Amino acid sequence: MKTLDEVEARIIVNGANTPGDATNSFIITAPGSYYLVANITGKTGKHGISIRANDVALDLNGFALIGGTGLCGIHVPSAQSGFHLHNGSVRSWASGGVDGTTAVMLVERLCLTDNAGPAGLAVGNGSVIKDCVATGNIVGFRLPDRSQVASCIASENLGDGFVGTSFVSILDCTSSRNGGIGFDVQASCSIIRCTATRNIPDGIGIRAGAGCTVTDCTVSNNGSDGIAVEAGSRVRSCTISANFRGIIARGGSCYLIDNNCYLNEFNGIEINDEDGRGNRVDGNNCSWNKGYGIFVQIGFDNLVIRNNAHQNGYPNYYVLDANYHLPGAAAGPIVSLGNVATIKEISPWANFSA
Repeated sequence: MKTLDEVEARIIVNGANTPGDATNSFIITAPGSYYLVANITGKTGKHGISIRANDVALDLNGFALIGGTGLCGIHVPSAQSGFHLHNGSVRSWASGGVDGTTAVMLVERLCLTDNAGPAGLAVGNGSVIKDCVATGNIVGFRLPDRSQVASCIASENLGDGFVGTSFVSILDCTSSRNGGIGFDVQASCSIIRCTATRNIPDGIGIRAGAGCTVTDCTVSNNGSDGIAVEAGSRVRSCTISANFRGIIARGGSCYLIDNNCYLNEFNGIEINDEDGRGNRVDGNNCSWNKGYGIFVQIGFDNLVIRNNAHQNGYPNYYVLDANYHLPGAAAGPIVSLGNVATIKEISPWANFSA
């Protein structure tokens, strides 16, 4: 008969196998597969588990690391690679739930709750996070360059839900009822099929730096703007409602297409940057906003075509070119639907107003 180690060679995290020191309750110093057989309770001035080796898999096995007065639940102090963490809870740690900002990690199926410090979960460059929940932390998730997060939820964190640097991919995630920004990323990031709602009092739903892609997202009831992007970004096929402004784009060369912006407290879509040029606003629906439907204050070579705006609080369109002409020379004709007899009369580039 085979022993358990022969069937599945794994090591229990305990005082005998993974002894700690003055600042760590347990330390893993060798590659291998490790697991818990009980909850771990934090001790004052100590991290829960410290990872000091490459190629470590740690299965929390459904158990919890409970901090109390302890420092960090799982601490990875150096650039370890091949760390796989999964299947359990990390809560109430004073210096963060999981802190691995220099480590390459795969993290799956974690609940991160009520952790202080930098975040519920902070990983290193090139890490992957899947199927995790962060609630009641200072910040939900911290995502560095080249990381990817999928199917995760950040809710009721005191600050931001998801915070990323550049080259980050965020897929099928939800950020709701956080005290800061729902999703806050820097340049060349992708935010796809995500939901950002009720991030208040002043939170933006999605804030993205230059060259980002935001597509197929739902953004509503945030305390500030729905989606704010910088130069060269694309916002496509999103539904944005009941924020301050729906979409605001700065810096030029942005591509805003096929979005539905309605019931926002100010403008549905706004381009408001003296250096803004080469933006394309195409095929959007902007209705029942309390400001303008589409507001292009100034810029060069902006293209505003094939949009539909109706029942906004201010005029449906306000489009200036660099010479302060209204409508801008790069705008399609604004056509009142009430004055159109047949579809044949309408320019293929027309913007509709009702």
